[in-house]
Amino acid sequence: EEKAQQLELTSRYKSEFLANMSHELRTPLNNLLILARMLSENVDGNLNDKQVKYAETIQASGQDLLTLINDILDLARIESGNMLIELTDVTFGEIVQHTERMFRHVADSKKLDFHVDVDHRCPPSIHTDAGRLQQVLKNLIGNAFKFTDQGSVVLNVAPATFGWTPGHRQLDSSSGVL
Repeated sequence: EEKAQQLELTSRYKSEFLANMSHELRTPLNNLLILARMLSENVDGNLNDKQVKYAETIQASGQDLLTLINDILDLARIESGNMLIELTDVTFGEIVQHTERMFRHVADSKKLDFHVDVDHRCPPSIHTDAGRLQQVLKNLIGNAFKFTDQGSVVLNVAPATFGWTPGHRQLDSSSGVL
C-alpha cells in the first residue's frame, strides 16, 4: 500500500513536471514562430528567395517542435485523466492537404514517391478529433518514411470490413469504419 502511494505520488510529480516544462518551452517557441513568420512574409522585400525559404523552414520546424511539446503535454493530461477530445467534422481534402504538407519535404529529401489515396466510397468528411487524427497519421507515416529507403510511401483511406478483433464494441456497432 505504501509503495502504491509512492508510485502515485511519483506519477503525479512527473505529470506536473511535464505540464510545467511544456508550458515553459512553448512561450519562447511561440516568439520564435512569430519572428520566423515575419521573416518569411518579407514585407520589406529585403530577403532573397533562398532566405525566405529558410525562414519558412524555420517556421515549419518550429511548428513541428511545438506539436511535439503539445504531445508531451497531452501525455501528462492523459496520465492525469484531464484529456479533452474536440470532435469536429474534418474533410478528406483537409486531411490530404495537411498530410501532403507535413511529409512532402521528407519524401523529396529521401527521393521517395509519396501520395494519399482516398477511395471514392469514403464519405466527404468524418467526425473526429482532428488533432488526435493528425497525431496518429504523423506517427504512422513518419515511421513509414523512417523505414523506407526506396520506392514509395502511400496512405490509402478506404472503407474497411475487417481488420479488427471481433467483439470490439465501438467498431462492431459503427455504421462504417475506414
